[in-house]
Amino acid sequence: MNPDFRQHKDFHDYVRGQVLSRRISLLSAITIFILVCYIIMFWYLQVVETNRYSALSEENRIRRILVRAPRGAILDRHGEILARNRLSFSILINREISREPADVLDALSGVLNTGEAEIRERYVHAAARLPRYEPILVAEDVPLAAVAWLEARRAEMPGVTIRAENLRYYEGGANGAHALGYVGEISSGELASGARPGAIKGDIVGKSGIERLLDTRLRGTNGYRRVVVNSVGREVGRLGTESRAVPGANVRTSIDGELQRTVDFAFGSFKGAAVFMDPWTGEILALSSRPGYDPNLFARRFTRSLWRSLVADPRHPLQNRAVQSGYSPGSTFKPLVAVAGLQERVIAPETRIHCGGSAVFHGRRFHCHKRGGHGSVDLHEAIVKSCNIYFYTVADMLGIDTIARYARELGLGATTGIPTGMESPGLVPDSHWRAETTGGKWYPSETISVGIGQGPLLITPLQQAVMVSALATDGRRPVPTLTLLQGPEGDGGPVAGAVREGRPTNPKYLDVVRNALWGVVHEGGTGWRAKSLGYDVCGKTGTAQVVSASVDVKDQKDLPPEMRDHAWFVGFAPRDHPEIAFAVIVENGGHGGETAVPLVREALEAFFGHRPIRPGSAGAQESTEVASHDPVDNQGLL
Repeated sequence: MNPDFRQHKDFHDYVRGQVLSRRISLLSAITIFILVCYIIMFWYLQVVETNRYSALSEENRIRRILVRAPRGAILDRHGEILARNRLSFSILINREISREPADVLDALSGVLNTGEAEIRERYVHAAARLPRYEPILVAEDVPLAAVAWLEARRAEMPGVTIRAENLRYYEGGANGAHALGYVGEISSGELASGARPGAIKGDIVGKSGIERLLDTRLRGTNGYRRVVVNSVGREVGRLGTESRAVPGANVRTSIDGELQRTVDFAFGSFKGAAVFMDPWTGEILALSSRPGYDPNLFARRFTRSLWRSLVADPRHPLQNRAVQSGYSPGSTFKPLVAVAGLQERVIAPETRIHCGGSAVFHGRRFHCHKRGGHGSVDLHEAIVKSCNIYFYTVADMLGIDTIARYARELGLGATTGIPTGMESPGLVPDSHWRAETTGGKWYPSETISVGIGQGPLLITPLQQAVMVSALATDGRRPVPTLTLLQGPEGDGGPVAGAVREGRPTNPKYLDVVRNALWGVVHEGGTGWRAKSLGYDVCGKTGTAQVVSASVDVKDQKDLPPEMRDHAWFVGFAPRDHPEIAFAVIVENGGHGGETAVPLVREALEAFFGHRPIRPGSAGAQESTEVASHDPVDNQGLL
């Protein structure tokens, strides 16, 4: 029997030796392969890609830091500063240096008079999303006293730094806020749309008003500086090469600062809107919407609670009533109806219509505001006395479509294009509008109410100012602008660059209407309170009813404030060489002559106050005595 050598110990040692030898050979081959790959990779990176990675390494070592350009100042037409930049201080904490952040936050809350919980919440929120080497902003626009306190204790608070920066500042606060607008950080939507050429993420841009209109000029050009950073991105040095930021340009606007302040303060506690403009160029001299808001709030970060309080305010301070709110024009619409009647030759200046206090049109009785009537009146008397029966009759002869056509030619029922934010087109009804909106028919009896500015007719104060500017000049409407087109000493008349639209109106007819508007102020009409030495004011009051219960109320003060009528006063001055046109509405201000007219008088005194009385003007020959009676411009509709 032969022995089995496979069970022999030497054989097992031999097999194990062979297996181990093969494993070592395989491991050696793998190791050599890996080493060869590394050698090839090192050769590729260091020889083939040497230029590329050298550039990347340099970019990681050198960083370009953006230097934002200071925003330009906004000036009024006389050079007065309306908006500028002011020096502001912010407090930051560097977590890599600060030893006890909790103690620092506690000390800061005391010097800043801010709750420790509020500062701590801001710190914790920022710490969770920012790299550790990046400082955390814990307070901004801090008082100078707090800055001095921190500087004196810099050694006790390592890691706390103070950063100086520019902050937008509006000199008048809420005065002229809707005309000036406000600024804010550019949104992702604005970046994507390309509407702000040259703007980048984080830039401060104009959001509304003049800030938005002239944003490109105000914003300037950002610069940069090159610094050396270490492996974690911290700045460790600065290079000499840099591109300096170019500050934004200072811009002069059409706004008259003194007039703007006068108008804003004249409103007092009333709500409403006012527009004063050059009737030839369309330059906005003052644009007021009350109550206003303080645009300085938007120049810095503010809390959600503050934003909610602005949005939820029942007085709606963010709403620009001058361009966004449509109101019934009341009797201020009568001059337009008069021009349409003259142009269409359904009446002549000497046409007389009897007013007995009421009249029947299309089976309905319509009333004049004067119960006993005005008797037989011509066009001049009808405008001065604001006779409803006269304009009921003219409107009936014209028809709604003709009235609507003239209204649109004078700028009503469409946006003006002024860049102050969302603008309401208002509403000028006609038969086509009725068919489109309700599918129904426009009835002739509805035209009667439109003839005195009632019914579905809605007009913004800016549109009113454009309309009355056309009546004050040649019948063409100026395109309103906040840009200065002429020097601040312009004395009225055509200006190169001004845009005027529409067709001229027969000067003879315009003279008839202008003389009647002069009579509203100077012949004992409802605008007598605007009569002032040397100004030759022409105007028309109007009352827009809020509730039907106010029709028979003689004294609006007998009604709760929210039920009182809105008060209009529109016009221009002087009569022969108009330099300023205006449209003012005082919400719940009662009759037009009671609240809107005194406001206009105060504004005109500010505008004309520094000018001499023109020789030979009708106003220069009049005394400043006021009428002994106070006619009321109440519509008195059923």
